[in-house]
Amino acid sequence: MVGKKIRAFREFRGYSQIQLAELSGINVGTIRKYELGIRNPKPDQLEKIATALGLNVSVFLDFNIETVGDVLSLLFSIDDSVNLSLAETPDQKVALTFDNPTMQDFFRTWCQFKNV
Repeated sequence: MVGKKIRAFREFRGYSQIQLAELSGINVGTIRKYELGIRNPKPDQLEKIATALGLNVSVFLDFNIETVGDVLSLLFSIDDSVNLSLAETPDQKVALTFDNPTMQDFFRTWCQFKNV
């Protein structure tokens, strides 16, 4: 699971495995093994990768989100941290927006990355 997250964030940033290796100071073969799930990074290696990607190492931790209640709890936590807004769209879906321009830019980029 950690390897998939490393790859997703690396690709989101537009980095190759070689670039991530150079930025983190970790051998490219090791990065490849992490991404393939052959090896799991030790905490210090994960910290280097997170720093190279401009992230907090906590993004690589697993959350047990299994129920609607878990999702709601996470949304409340996000709202407390970055002040999100909800609005209903004409087709009766809910749109999530952030008052923080950095968050808006991040999610706009993420939507492009996910082809939304």
